[in-house]
Amino acid sequence: MRWVFDSNVLKNESRAAIYKYIKENPGAYPLEIIRETNIGRGTVLYHLDILLYAGKVACLKDGRIKKYRTAQKAVV
Repeated sequence: MRWVFDSNVLKNESRAAIYKYIKENPGAYPLEIIRETNIGRGTVLYHLDILLYAGKVACLKDGRIKKYRTAQKAVV
């Protein structure tokens, strides 16, 4: 496994496609992302975790459903 840094987090093709979909569709949930990107369930869930860890996306829980949007940097 490679190390993921801010500079290379979107260099993975699947991860970039997932991020692009979330950016264009704020509030997207995993099943929607899987269906619309044609990327497998396990792959989508894995890359969502990496995007969360890297601070590229934020996750909001709506009942039992997790919805994703691009993360916003705090301005100090």
